[in-house]
Amino acid sequence: MAMVKDPVCGMEIDSETAAGSSEYEGTTYYFCAESCKNDFDAAPWKFMGVGAGLAEAMAKSPEMPEQAEPKAKKWWEFWK
Repeated sequence: MAMVKDPVCGMEIDSETAAGSSEYEGTTYYFCAESCKNDFDAAPWKFMGVGAGLAEAMAKSPEMPEQAEPKAKKWWEFWK
């Protein structure tokens, strides 16, 4: 009997009687319910701690278009 923590809801569960398990980056995670497993499987990086999903989110996001430098105004353009 090995007690583990469900990474989605934080519940302490027995790994032998867990409702499900998933592997992520070489580690097996156990879940108290199928809904927790489904949430984890959809986006595992969300449950890995503070900032863990940043690299993953950046890798999946489309590139930002380059911003044009603002054109400097001439002194007389301020009174238009």
